Amino acid sequence: MHELNRYLRQINLPGVGVEGQKKLKDARVLCVGAGGLGSPLLLYLAAAGVGTLGVIDHDRVEVSNLHRQILYQQQHIGHEKVSIAQQQMIAANPHIKVNAYAERFNLANAEMLVKEYDIVADCSDNFSTRYLVNDVCVKLQKPFVFASVAQFEGLCSTFLGQAGPCYRCLFPSPPADEVIPNCEEGGVLGVLPGLLGVIQAAEVLKLILVQGDLLVGRVLAVNMLTMCFQEFRLPPNPHCNIGVHPPMIRSLEQAVCRSKQAMNNDYLISPQELKAALENNEDIQLVDVRTAEKHHAFNIGGLWIPMEELPQRLGELDPEKVTVTYCTMGGRSMRALEFLVGAGFRKVRSLDGGMTAWREVLV
Repeated sequence: MHELNRYLRQINLPGVGVEGQKKLKDARVLCVGAGGLGSPLLLYLAAAGVGTLGVIDHDRVEVSNLHRQILYQQQHIGHEKVSIAQQQMIAANPHIKVNAYAERFNLANAEMLVKEYDIVADCSDNFSTRYLVNDVCVKLQKPFVFASVAQFEGLCSTFLGQAGPCYRCLFPSPPADEVIPNCEEGGVLGVLPGLLGVIQAAEVLKLILVQGDLLVGRVLAVNMLTMCFQEFRLPPNPHCNIGVHPPMIRSLEQAVCRSKQAMNNDYLISPQELKAALENNEDIQLVDVRTAEKHHAFNIGGLWIPMEELPQRLGELDPEKVTVTYCTMGGRSMRALEFLVGAGFRKVRSLDGGMTAWREVLV
């Protein structure tokens, strides 16, 4: 009776009823990413009574998250996002189950995780994860709802495995890192991921309830400055080998693994290796390429040269020294490494996993 009262306004909707509410209770939804998009999506799915929610994210709460990631509050800074998200969802609705995975969504765990759920919500903030979500969902014939945001604009669409277009039909291959800045570099209006996350949640609920017209074969584009909502058709791309033809996930995995292994051998240094080198007083030139806020909050020394200032401040670095760049998670420091290699530096490494990995492994 308590659950009926909780969902009464929802149950009263035409096409939902008690049977629809049972569908929600039986549903299993995996959310990849517990940030700006994942926060409202998870809260609304929990409130709606989706019976089993999974959330995967390897990150911890930072103060710079709080203006848009509404799952978290000041006292949560430094804690694992998925643990706090789990607590907040259970507090909002004790009748649901929440599975928290404090790890990266990667080739090692993607297929195993996606198999356990009916629907995937892609709330990630990087292209490698987004393409992996797509490819695994196509392989396993799992529907997923995608959204992305940048500055004042966002996109949302729904993909149904091989039944229609996939994410690669929209964007066949990832753009270069420098073409589209992430939220850390380009900024984002806090309410924008909130809006897109709610739209994603609506698509997930429609999928479960088999109601309404999904954003399948359509892309919804939102501009917060003009408050314009535009829709674009997305037909299947006949040249897309993932979405139209049988997916070749195994070949993709092998190629990515080979590429990643080569990059590890050549350019990455683990937190343990760097710590040992520093303790042995090796002549290492550390370069923190993060923002001022993150540098002052926690750093491991060296020069502080924000990524955008690196071209103008090259003269501060000795190209003959071993140089190790570091950032929050490793992406920005890899771009700094690529720039330094292009500028003639030959002894450059990037801290694998950045300060996030350093804290997890060594602090």
